[in-house]
Amino acid sequence: MATRKRRPPSKAAILFRRYQKWMLPVCALVALAIVAGALVYILHSAEPEPEPEPSSLIPDNMLQIEDLYEGTRLIPKFDLPVCKYDTDKFKDEGRFIRYDDSKAVKGIDVSEFQGAIDWQQVQESGMVDFAFIRLGYRGMTQGLLTTDEFFEQNYQGATDAGIPVGIYFFSQAITAAEAEAEADYVLSILDGRSLTYPIAFDWENPIPSESLPAEDLRAYDAEGSDVAAYGAAFCKRIQEGGYKPCFYTNKNMGYRFFDMDKVKDYPIWLAEYNKAPSWYYNFRIWQYTDQGSIPGINTTVDMNICFDPY
Repeated sequence: MATRKRRPPSKAAILFRRYQKWMLPVCALVALAIVAGALVYILHSAEPEPEPEPSSLIPDNMLQIEDLYEGTRLIPKFDLPVCKYDTDKFKDEGRFIRYDDSKAVKGIDVSEFQGAIDWQQVQESGMVDFAFIRLGYRGMTQGLLTTDEFFEQNYQGATDAGIPVGIYFFSQAITAAEAEAEADYVLSILDGRSLTYPIAFDWENPIPSESLPAEDLRAYDAEGSDVAAYGAAFCKRIQEGGYKPCFYTNKNMGYRFFDMDKVKDYPIWLAEYNKAPSWYYNFRIWQYTDQGSIPGINTTVDMNICFDPY
């Protein structure tokens, strides 16, 4: 059997054999570098984006505050002074809340819903230093201006008992002209009579019911910015009539409904039913319950504190 001649190795084969012992380590190093680069990329891309500054999340017209009852929350930014009352100074005395400050005084507000009041007994209780009396109201459906059934009796009884008096009017105005007409009505009924405390504009959202559906409530669709402007018109007319005005609101409406900048020139009477108020902005009078009990009054009654007496 004949033998086949072997071909001589090619140049490529010769080079491969020459550098073969170096190629394996070099390839391993290249592979290692690729893996390391991939890991660095993956780890870097997995890092969370830095959190934006909290302030960038808050609209320019809002403030972030720590509410006494609700914790961190956003509220409208108004051009109003900030409340400085010390929460620790509010003392629950059982039948009323006292603010531990020598100036603060206790008061009530009443209307025909309290019926006949024995004002001498109220005064002798020592629980009342002032009283707001409802003078009247605008009807929710037809908008008629009406004097409170017990206004005259309450005004005379409180003043005869030596209790300083203020007035409030329940408004359902839907224009500035209507609010001014309400102020003129109040001034005409008072007819120059003396008041120690202010005349308050009290506008509250009408609440639909079975007997009063929303379509029958003339002020049901009112806008808060407009209503605050009506309040300012009422207060201005009261001031021009020689009396002190103020604007009544509750915490919810003050934050979510009214444009409080429109009434920034007038003292605030705040309703917030809690052991201590948490409204961020300043207020002069605080209504803290509608379940008060006072000798001489046969029903529950609204209780108030005035921090800076008139």
